[in-house]
Amino acid sequence: MSYLAQSKRVSYIDGRLKYKKDYPSAKTLSEDYLAYSGDEFSTKTFSRDIEWLRNQNAPIVYDSSRKGYYYTDETFNLPTIKLTGEDLLSLLVIDRALGNYRNSPFYERLQKVFEGLKRHLPDKVSIHSRELASNFSVIPEPVTEINSDIWLSIQEGMEQGRCLEIKYQAPGHNKPTIRKLDPYHLVGQKGEWYLLSKSHRDNQIRVYALTRMKACIVHKDKFTYPADFNPEDYIDPSFGVFATEKKVEIAIKFYSPTASVIKERSWHPNQEIEELADGSIILRYTSNQQSQTLYWVSHWGPDAEILEPEELRNKATKWFSETKSRYN
Repeated sequence: MSYLAQSKRVSYIDGRLKYKKDYPSAKTLSEDYLAYSGDEFSTKTFSRDIEWLRNQNAPIVYDSSRKGYYYTDETFNLPTIKLTGEDLLSLLVIDRALGNYRNSPFYERLQKVFEGLKRHLPDKVSIHSRELASNFSVIPEPVTEINSDIWLSIQEGMEQGRCLEIKYQAPGHNKPTIRKLDPYHLVGQKGEWYLLSKSHRDNQIRVYALTRMKACIVHKDKFTYPADFNPEDYIDPSFGVFATEKKVEIAIKFYSPTASVIKERSWHPNQEIEELADGSIILRYTSNQQSQTLYWVSHWGPDAEILEPEELRNKATKWFSETKSRYN
């Protein structure tokens, strides 16, 4: 059972009994909650929620004449949140990590949610959390600047199923071009946000960085979200989003002492590590993010060598050769 989902339902029941006072049944609560939130739960689920409230000493009574529930004591308040030390530490880390979303509209919403949680803490815990906060730091990724109007247009287009018309300035281009697209999916990665969309120019799925959008308006035309669209076809959870590269088997050799550092982390969900006699290792994984892999390998300098695929190794050879010429 989802604790968050139950908390929302319980809060709804409490407000209904305390303020509307219309003697709802479990069936009525189920039907009205669907209209209120868009989330569907059975009558049995709401019956269990009512029993849970009773176990928290909520004064809920069933009125047989009105065929619904009511509070016998309207001064009743829901129990406050009880946190363990581990829970508190998790909240502190979340508070620090919010900086990774500061260039999105979710940042303000997340802050409000977090502040709401802190308001439910007992006074002693609240004071203690402020004392502990100075002992923890989370270094956020550098973020791009994104126009708030662009965010609003994208959200509106996705919610209403309408096409977008954007002015987009791709890397290396001096002027933006007009693009019409169907917005499918937003991806946040390393301080940047990307929109997976179908381009009307070539009828292909393309990736657009929000920071490169100079303008964005919601078009009158509507689009149908394709049933076979799967964001995972364009996203690698470890290395990012890039829609035009095929999935390949990648092998990277790491030399000592970097090899020991690589073994300390999980870099990819399907990774395999082969340890060699000289202390070096070979990291293998499958990904459609070859370019992002090359950027990551460059971070390790001469201690990392791309072995496979051959096309990526050749690209790395050319890239590092050109990099060397810069320094000559």
